[in-house]
Amino acid sequence: MSHPYSYYLQEFLSWLQNEKACSVHTITAYSKDLEQFGQFVEQENLQIERLEYRDLRYYMASLQKGQTLKKTTVSRKTAALKSFFKFLYREGFLERNPADLLSAPKKEKHLPSVINEIDITQFLDDFLSGEEPAQLRDKAIFELLYSSGLRVSELVNLDLNTVNKQKGMLRVLGKGNKERVVPIGEQAQCAIARYLESGRPFLVKQQEETGLFLNQQGNRLTSRGVEYILEQYIKKGALKYKVTPHAFRHSFATHLLDNGADLRVIQELLGHESLSTTQIYTEVSKSHLQQVYLKTHPRA
Repeated sequence: MSHPYSYYLQEFLSWLQNEKACSVHTITAYSKDLEQFGQFVEQENLQIERLEYRDLRYYMASLQKGQTLKKTTVSRKTAALKSFFKFLYREGFLERNPADLLSAPKKEKHLPSVINEIDITQFLDDFLSGEEPAQLRDKAIFELLYSSGLRVSELVNLDLNTVNKQKGMLRVLGKGNKERVVPIGEQAQCAIARYLESGRPFLVKQQEETGLFLNQQGNRLTSRGVEYILEQYIKKGALKYKVTPHAFRHSFATHLLDNGADLRVIQELLGHESLSTTQIYTEVSKSHLQQVYLKTHPRA
């Protein structure tokens, strides 16, 4: 039985949300990509049930006309199509999967940005030493990002009840709604305690607000809000180079590895499903070692 494209798309997005428990970011990205594909299907007067591999190849080629898309963008759009048609085939909407042979370009290998230990210590100790409520909040945020290796999305989703001050542990809801417990370092614990005592009470506007980190309006801080805060510190010279808040997570993992931590422990702390994802930090560590060698060895 044939259905409109919008029906298939809605069924797929519902499956992503309810069955796969994908993040809002993933669902939004897939939705935009597949809506764009839907426009192509309509313009070319195609039927989903009769689509062939060559139609998908033609669509991917048409995206590049007059512009050069990043490999990451092409990979995401390809992944969206493959996942969409795999779902339709598995659910019995299609007799065959036209996206089976569709392949994405190989991703360029980028090493994560890492802040060295001296710079990160200087940033946390010297530039985050203010006593205003927002300054106490900022100190707690970046101490926690570096101490526990959280994703920024995980940080802004923290509630007051997720911090166990007695045990020095944090309950985190990560990708795919998977929960993990991570330790909080002593410096981060102190920063959070000071923020809760002398910072958050002056930021909160409504007592029913459960978010741990709040903005000036008393609402839960967003990921973009954290990015903006860091940008302002960088403009003031707090760091010598431009980085995103995610660099604190990268630095957390790399510094642990440099100091002898087991890779599987780091995998657990970061909430990586696959060890291969965590292994990128071994490359960062090797790169760092090489830089130190070239700078310090007299005959390098």
